[in-house]
Amino acid sequence: MIATDANDTRGERVRRARVRPARWVRAGRRSPDLAHSLTAGLPVPVTSCTQDIGDRHAGILRSACVTIVYSMLIIATSRSVAVAESGPTLKVVEHTWGFDGRVQPGQFNPLSILLDNQTDEAIDASATLQRMQAVLNPAGGQYVQQVFIAPAARRWIQFYPYVANSIQTEWILSFDGERIGEFTQPRPAYKLDSEKEDQQPQVIILDKAGTVSSRPSTVKHLPENIFPPYATATFGLHTVFMDHVPDWELPRQQAFLSWLKLGGRLHLLKDRRGEYPRFSGELADLNQPLSRYSVGSGVVSRLDVQREGLTETMVRRAVVLDALKDEDEEFEEFLRQQKQLGRGVGQLIEIEPSSIDEQFFRHMRELTLPDHAWWLIFLLALCYIGLIFPGCFMLSRNKQLHFLATYSALVGLSVIFSILFLAIGQRGYGESTTLQTLAVARSEDNTHWSVMQWNALFVTSGDSYQATAPDQQSVYSTGETLDQADAQIVPGNNGGITMQIPPFSTQTFVSRRRLASADWRLQIRDIDLQLSGLVKLNIQTGANFPAAEANKYLVLAGRRLYEMKYDESTKQLILFGAKRRLAEYCQPNFDFQYVNRWNRQQEEDLRTPTERFYDESLPALVQRNLLDDLVNKVARYELPADRLRLFVYTAVPDEFMISVNAEAKSTGRILFAKDLFLRSGDPE
Repeated sequence: MIATDANDTRGERVRRARVRPARWVRAGRRSPDLAHSLTAGLPVPVTSCTQDIGDRHAGILRSACVTIVYSMLIIATSRSVAVAESGPTLKVVEHTWGFDGRVQPGQFNPLSILLDNQTDEAIDASATLQRMQAVLNPAGGQYVQQVFIAPAARRWIQFYPYVANSIQTEWILSFDGERIGEFTQPRPAYKLDSEKEDQQPQVIILDKAGTVSSRPSTVKHLPENIFPPYATATFGLHTVFMDHVPDWELPRQQAFLSWLKLGGRLHLLKDRRGEYPRFSGELADLNQPLSRYSVGSGVVSRLDVQREGLTETMVRRAVVLDALKDEDEEFEEFLRQQKQLGRGVGQLIEIEPSSIDEQFFRHMRELTLPDHAWWLIFLLALCYIGLIFPGCFMLSRNKQLHFLATYSALVGLSVIFSILFLAIGQRGYGESTTLQTLAVARSEDNTHWSVMQWNALFVTSGDSYQATAPDQQSVYSTGETLDQADAQIVPGNNGGITMQIPPFSTQTFVSRRRLASADWRLQIRDIDLQLSGLVKLNIQTGANFPAAEANKYLVLAGRRLYEMKYDESTKQLILFGAKRRLAEYCQPNFDFQYVNRWNRQQEEDLRTPTERFYDESLPALVQRNLLDDLVNKVARYELPADRLRLFVYTAVPDEFMISVNAEAKSTGRILFAKDLFLRSGDPE
């Protein structure tokens, strides 16, 4: 019995000891001595049990940490696999701003991006370009286009953002909301505060698509397949060197020819066989057998060299701006005299294109502000304040009334005056949806115009609004606004801008379009141009010429502006009025005597605010037109001696208005600018 009891006791101890190692094993801990005792069937030492019990919690923590680390690795790996398997991967191979890596402020600049599809799946997605203001703060609208890239293929895509100033900003490219690349806006082609007197404009030599050439090294290279297919995106380019016939489809041929007619410079070089390019189709007019000839306002010249012989001296001589001259010393002296009389400043004020844009947009928004009865609103506000205090305060001091009477009075006054303010301050002052427009139209030839247009759409009901110009090479932008605009911008012949506009608010946007119009049939009948300026000028007009009593007609000759008047009987424009300096006309007026409240000599202005705005915008439009000649300093601008420039300032014709999908009242003014050549044989 004793032996049996002893064995039972030993067996019970073993059974009790065998319970704990299971926990230690699960916890990741097992003493070697304990394992040996269990295997041999010996009693478990007390010291081993006590030590393992003390280490149990530490083992649990280590096991938990290991589990968490492994879990994180598994999740990260699965996410990497999911990202790799979730849709095609795109890579930005290279990008080109403008034509030579710079931008032209005040114009729509092409941004060409080469994308690489690194997967075996096709990509058909929506690409968006967004400008960023400061840090991760979207600004303006989104430039959108649908892009298809074949599997394992590369493709160039192109956007046409509007650049209004020389401030360096960031642009973000996204595909279906996923960020693909970031681009820093490069330096501009010119700066107002630059120490360089003559900054070289954008000049390129065209290379064949798919080839990489470093010859010549004296000029920037541009692949022919990324030349913009829209003439509205070519402003800013000055000179093109070409030694072969580009492999262009019809839209690019038309865009190149339009750029040339608007004042471009084309220099034809000999190819490797020593022959000049022989063009066909839309470019067949470039085959004239002359060393130098005009195409519209542009010039084509033949250089007896191949691309390897194009020296830096030849490039520098070819890109001289014809209209850029020395400072007008006579005008500088005039400014100093005006400053002494307190009527201005002593120096010419150069204005960035963004300042002109903001000036136009600010005044357009002010014209749609409601004319509230502010005197009644202020009177109601004073009454409300007086009834709250001391009115309600005195009511609360009356002990005969229940304390809830004071709270009831506060609530009642709030409701009553809220209704009164809503009735008086609500919109109901004859407002309607309106589209206001300012535009500059540059003549390409007798029947085509390039129109730069600033628009302000005021709406009375919140909705999605779309502005379009069918069958026109149009590009759009919301301008250099600091705030993010809910707008989608699509370029092209069927492009447009779609905007989400809240009720009783204004959305501004800028556009450039190429459109056709009837021929004015202008002809210079009589002219007397001397060194001192124009003495006599008669211009015969056709039936489609915009003639109206409220129109303004100006002629630019050299550095002088002359006023013209329209003779209804003879259908002629006749020189009328004294000449003025162009720089003086465009100089902002800072007449300090005008703001003197005690000055009684000023005549009363009977014009409406809208009429005053349109009249005062004319000098800014004339200055804005000079940017198409790549000259930003008005005091240095001089029109070439072989031509006159006619300015016609009139109401916007219906065919020049942008279409809006709303019942909008359209008003605006447009400045037509057309060059009239004086040399025989040149096109008018």
